[in-house]
Amino acid sequence: MKSSSHRPRQGWTSLRTDFWRQLPYTLFVVVLALSGAAIPAFGQASRYQPLRASMHIHSTYSTGDESLREITEEARRLGIDVLVVTDDDLLQISYGLQPWQRLLRRSESYRSLLVDDTLEEYLSEIRRLDAGFEDLIIIEGVESAPYYTWDVDWSARRWTVRGWNRHLLAVGLDDASAYRSLPALGSEGVLLPKDGYSILRMLWPVLGLFYASWLGRRMHGNGLRLLIGCICLLFLLDTSLNDFRAPRFSPYNDAGAEPYQAWIDAVAAKGGLTFWSHPEGASTIPPRDIAGLAHVVSQSPAHAEDLLQTNSYTGFAALYADHITATEPGQQWDQALVEYLRGDRGRPPWGTGEIDYHRGQPGARLHDIQTVLWVAERSRRGVLEALNRGRAYAVRGGDEALQLNRWMIETQGGEAVSGQMVVSGQASWRVLADVDKLNGAAEEVALRLVRGDRAGRIEIVADISGSTPLRVEHLEAGQAPEGGYYYRLLIDSRTSKLTSNPIFVRSEE
Repeated sequence: MKSSSHRPRQGWTSLRTDFWRQLPYTLFVVVLALSGAAIPAFGQASRYQPLRASMHIHSTYSTGDESLREITEEARRLGIDVLVVTDDDLLQISYGLQPWQRLLRRSESYRSLLVDDTLEEYLSEIRRLDAGFEDLIIIEGVESAPYYTWDVDWSARRWTVRGWNRHLLAVGLDDASAYRSLPALGSEGVLLPKDGYSILRMLWPVLGLFYASWLGRRMHGNGLRLLIGCICLLFLLDTSLNDFRAPRFSPYNDAGAEPYQAWIDAVAAKGGLTFWSHPEGASTIPPRDIAGLAHVVSQSPAHAEDLLQTNSYTGFAALYADHITATEPGQQWDQALVEYLRGDRGRPPWGTGEIDYHRGQPGARLHDIQTVLWVAERSRRGVLEALNRGRAYAVRGGDEALQLNRWMIETQGGEAVSGQMVVSGQASWRVLADVDKLNGAAEEVALRLVRGDRAGRIEIVADISGSTPLRVEHLEAGQAPEGGYYYRLLIDSRTSKLTSNPIFVRSEE
């Protein structure tokens, strides 16, 4: 076995600049390049087994080109362990004219579970395939567009829908009524229950009809009473389309992040997991002309700020086909993790790999982007538990993908793996990472170890190049600051990219 040392890519000058400031926390970094041998798992990490999951899958139940069975068979061929299928729940967008926005409404809809009323069939098919393929775990979910708003320029005859590409995934509810009741515009779940106000909305048109048909006969002529009666009838019919209930949110007045937070809270209340999908993805709907009278445009800019404006969600797509900056040091993911250390956020958001699969093609094959899970048991429960607790990393690269054989922190007080927190019983700890290639090949990689604390100090404490298989040991000493630290990895090679979930360290109180 051959070993060698590697200096940080930026040279020792940058380390010398920060040396005295970081002392006594950072002692040194040891990098060992191991040749020809697999790197074993150590300590607590050996309690978990890795499962390779493809998340965010579309089939012919919504916008995909392949059936669930075809996708399942392809997953088995590629050696995938877990499929998280998330067909679109409701692909429908509507615009209504005031004041009768339900009666005078134009809608566009696309193949999806609620539009085609195939939700129960979809869930049954997933359960059947999961039972029939013993070497695969298939978990159901939906992709949802909870909210959008309209911006109308009447002079230009231009209708712009904003935000329809701000999507969330709900995973693991396993109940059709639970998915149906999620508060997305156009669904039953967005309508408020009947209350006193809903009765008033029904009452005044009824009184108006009564006045027009009988009470006003001696006070007004037939023409005026007919006009009043028609207006009241239209209002009554308009409100009856929603069973005299009002939607919780309106697409004609921008409600900001509130509709998305309501959707996240609804999933959490039902025991499911929620993930922000492609937070920096562009709109996918091209402009359309309607009978030459109107131009409809969809605009959904990058929305990584949603990671900070909402809370209690499980995670987000830290790797997907588009370029992403939210995972870079100091950006939105780090800001959310700092909020967690400060106590301003109830849970840390976890990063996942999201393939957003619609059909097999170069760069978007079923295994090109994966979430590798460390599970305590090979089961549906084990997968959902690992996703919920962040024992995972995201990787892109398909057959050339990198893999983490070890990612943990050891202290005198114990040890922790991805998604966990460990107490530093004494004033020292080791951050350990072992990186390899899935196919066992040697390849040059660039590794960055990111550290953050509750004060908002985000630092790259190790910036290293080496050849796989690669072992990194980062030693720190001293008292961790109030609230502790978190550490996470960013690893790049020519053929692959890997993003780990954080590990947390805090001192004994």
